[in-house]
Parts: sequence; C-alpha cells; structure tokens
Amino acid sequence: MAAVYSMRRRRCLALPLAWAVTGIAPAAQEAESVQRRLRFSLTFSNPFTRPLERQVYYGYLPADLGQRQQPAATDVSAPYRIEQDALGHRVLVLAFDALPPLAQKVVGVTVGVTFDGRAPAPLREPPAIWLGAERWIESTAASIVALAAALRRADDMQTARAVYDWVTANLEYAGYLPDDLGALRALADRRGDCTEYATLAVALCRANGIPARMMGGYVCERDAAPRAADYHNWAEVCLDGAWRLLDAQKRRFLGAPEQYIVFRIYRDHAANAVGLAHRYRIDGQMVVTF
Repeated sequence: MAAVYSMRRRRCLALPLAWAVTGIAPAAQEAESVQRRLRFSLTFSNPFTRPLERQVYYGYLPADLGQRQQPAATDVSAPYRIEQDALGHRVLVLAFDALPPLAQKVVGVTVGVTFDGRAPAPLREPPAIWLGAERWIESTAASIVALAAALRRADDMQTARAVYDWVTANLEYAGYLPDDLGALRALADRRGDCTEYATLAVALCRANGIPARMMGGYVCERDAAPRAADYHNWAEVCLDGAWRLLDAQKRRFLGAPEQYIVFRIYRDHAANAVGLAHRYRIDGQMVVTF
C-alpha cells in the first residue's frame, strides 16, 4: 500500500535543495500596482529499485486574495491542474502514472502575482472565525490571557501595536526549528522562529478580541527564485475591516504588504488536499526536493 508523506512545517530545509536561480528579470517597482514572478524547480525522485505507480503531488501556489493579491500567468513544464478552496488557496496538482526505479523527473514552475499596494486583503469570511483557540494558537490559556490583558489599549489598532511591540522585544529568534511549538510554548521559552513569532502574536490578538491569523509564503522585493529556506510565516490582524500585516520576526507592522506573497492561510483543519502540511503533501512514496 502506498504511504502518504506530508511536509511538516518547513521540513524542506532538511532536504537537498535544487531551486532554480537564473533567468528572472527584476520587476517594475510601482507605488500602486506591483507585479512579481517566482520560479521554482521541483525534482521528483523514486528512491527505490522498483517502479512506483500513481504518485501525486499537492503543493500551494500563490493564493487568490482578490485585489490585494491576484494570481497571474502560471507556467508548469508538466501536465497539471489547479484546485481552489473557499479561503482562496490555489493548489498545484501533479500526477505521475509511474516512476521507473531510481528515476528523477524535474518540473519547472513559474507563477505570476499582481498586487495593488493600496488595497489591504479583503474579508472573505466572517472575521469571528479567526477569534477562537486553535492548535498552536492557545488564545484561551491563562498565561496568554493575562499577557493579552496587560497589552490591551484604547482601541484595536493600539492593542495590535502593543502586541507587536511586546513580541518583537521579548522573543529571541532561534533560527529554523523543525517542529511547531505553538504560542504557549513560545511565551514560556521566550524564543522561536518565525512561526512562533506569528502564532504568539495571533494568540495575543485573539485573546483581546481582535481577529488574527497566521500566513505562510515568501517575502520578495522583486522577481525571484526563492530557496526552500526563504519560506516564511507571519501574522495578519483584522483592523478597519481588512487584513493588515503584523510581522514581529521581520519587524514590520502594517507596511510593505506588496512584498508578502501569500501561499497559505493557516487553519487547524484541512481546507484542501494539502491537509495540515505547511507547504505540500505527497500521496505515494516518491521524494520531492526544491
């Protein structure tokens, strides 16, 4: 029976990297409308001396967030399809009927994204769904509730800023960590990587009644061929009827949303075929490197 392999966290960092790094022209830097192109090279391998039948890859592409972030042309060097869910996720599906023993198949993927730098991400669902406690976002834990109360200010904007300032000042960046630790552990240890910065900020905002969510993707100032190590998590908070940037690890509050290319909006239940994996899932036994 074929096993199902899923990518935990940014687990690709523990794998060999084979990201394409040439052939990308700088994008025009406009104050209002910005376009980005990202190029990836995916290598699918059969590590066995026997053939593998029907192997399927499910991986996130840039999400469709309306005017804030709109997918442009997608070019894939193999047959593919794209699935989309209610949150705006776009999932690239690559299916291989068979992989010969010890074979490799390289697939190039180029994706375009258009931003309107004036437009924050719109609300596509009731913001109340982003208020409760979730896996790794323990917003009802006593220590998080107590800290959130101490950070509460006169309005949501000031409170979100107080959360950002506290997380920025009190968490130590630990470098890449292979496993999710969650907001409660981040508060106890006062350290983590970008994921802990994001989950703690989200939990503190939710404990103060501010809808918040964790995002995953890449931070790019121009067209790029990102490395696996560049995958990043940050927070968004609902302020003035739209989603606003809160990235305590990179020390950005509200500014430069056009540099953040969203691939995933995190929930603690499966929204699509990728399931709960951070970046991609493989149905089968092949190995993928980026």
